[in-house]
Amino acid sequence: MISAVNITKTFDNKKVLDNVSIDVKKGEIVSIVGPSGAGKTTLLYILSTLDKADNLDKYNLLLNETEIIKLNENDISKFRNKQIGFVFQFHELLPEFTAIENVCIPGMIKGDKTDLINKKAEKLFESLDILQIKDQKPSELSGGEQQRVAVARALINEPSILFADEPSGNLDSISANKLHKLFFELRDRLNLTIVIVTHNKKLADMADRKLNLVDGKWVN
Repeated sequence: MISAVNITKTFDNKKVLDNVSIDVKKGEIVSIVGPSGAGKTTLLYILSTLDKADNLDKYNLLLNETEIIKLNENDISKFRNKQIGFVFQFHELLPEFTAIENVCIPGMIKGDKTDLINKKAEKLFESLDILQIKDQKPSELSGGEQQRVAVARALINEPSILFADEPSGNLDSISANKLHKLFFELRDRLNLTIVIVTHNKKLADMADRKLNLVDGKWVN
């Protein structure tokens, strides 16, 4: 599902990623761990098409059998909208919209009909046990509820890959445990491929594989 070869990235003359390669199978959950500044989030952003490697002539990235570096920016945006879901540490919910409106936005960008998007969103809210808060604004929700809304938004376009960057970093232990369990339920139910960057040892150890990134390189 994910195959990346020789990813290099430099910021301010510092090599953050040094010829990093990774393969992830369909339906696999992989956690990426390592100290702060190791390049974890940078790698996640490149794998998820939000950023590009420096060495465009030497690296390759395939997502769901699509060679990303051969796509133009418009096609990459369309691919990302349809194939990739994102869950970030800071929810990134738009405060002026209700929970369900936030979830529907990627579907609207995709061009789906409004009634179809609303039906899909309602089903997601029900499956995530948050149907009761669908009409509330983000400011009226707990941290755990906001993160579940963010998960619903990530799933609205039925992606094949879910990328999560410190998804439980701002949650209390009870909400974090519920979110961790949710990822595995979603993988089993939807056959999702999930890549998680985390400092949470419990979540990292739950994954099918745990990869350790230090100074831009994999270490055992």
